Amino acid sequence: MAFVAGLCLAPATAPATWSIVAVDPETHEVGAAGASCIGGAAVIAALVPGRGVIVAQAFVNFAGRRVGAQMLAQGANPQEVIARLATARFDWLGFLPFYQLRQYGVAALARDGQAAAFTGSWTRGYQGDAQDRGVSAQGNTLRSELVVTDTLRAFQAVQAPGRLADRLLAGLEAGAAQGGDVRCSAEQTALSAFLMVACPCDAATQPSLHLVTEDQVNGGANPVTLLRSQYNEWQRTHPAACPGCPVLQSPDAGSGSAYQ
Repeated sequence: MAFVAGLCLAPATAPATWSIVAVDPETHEVGAAGASCIGGAAVIAALVPGRGVIVAQAFVNFAGRRVGAQMLAQGANPQEVIARLATARFDWLGFLPFYQLRQYGVAALARDGQAAAFTGSWTRGYQGDAQDRGVSAQGNTLRSELVVTDTLRAFQAVQAPGRLADRLLAGLEAGAAQGGDVRCSAEQTALSAFLMVACPCDAATQPSLHLVTEDQVNGGANPVTLLRSQYNEWQRTHPAACPGCPVLQSPDAGSGSAYQ
């Protein structure tokens, strides 16, 4: 177990600490936001335009992120994605169930909107997740459970016609207001942050909105505050959500998905 403990303490294993994933059933946007007291938080997210979004964090599994995105593209719902990724059959090395070091959040465009998450029992510090229709907030190594719960509540509080990006960033800011990542000061909350939203006609690797603040110094600026400044500037030249992008028919998750 000492080997596992060492892995949990390695700083490079946690590019993001709290995050939120969501879909908009009206505009068919999919998006994610997250922050961490480690650089490079944005690497956790994979957006599948017109389908859904996944984040893979804590002891990050990039294979899990890739497989989850592929499943969403093929029509899987979030529960199916989590069932695949959060098992020893998927994520086992020797005698160690590495999946218990992982945390995933998934949201998908479906008839009623769906979201799911998994938080491994070996993730560090306060850890947890919370869901509502089409949205999941999750985090680990947090100052308290309020980082997750307030992230979700703030997202829910932004009423239509607020853009998906508005709701995601409001959620991230609420998590920061509760102290964010316990490894940073309660004022700085993180060292890196990101906000991404894809329109239904975007290419998978080119979301319409892709903002990142990273590599802040300890004791320096709050990256979530910097992200808000970036977003305010971006809005000035992007007044409408998904301009010229036709809304696609929602994937039907009624009695089952197309994923096999």
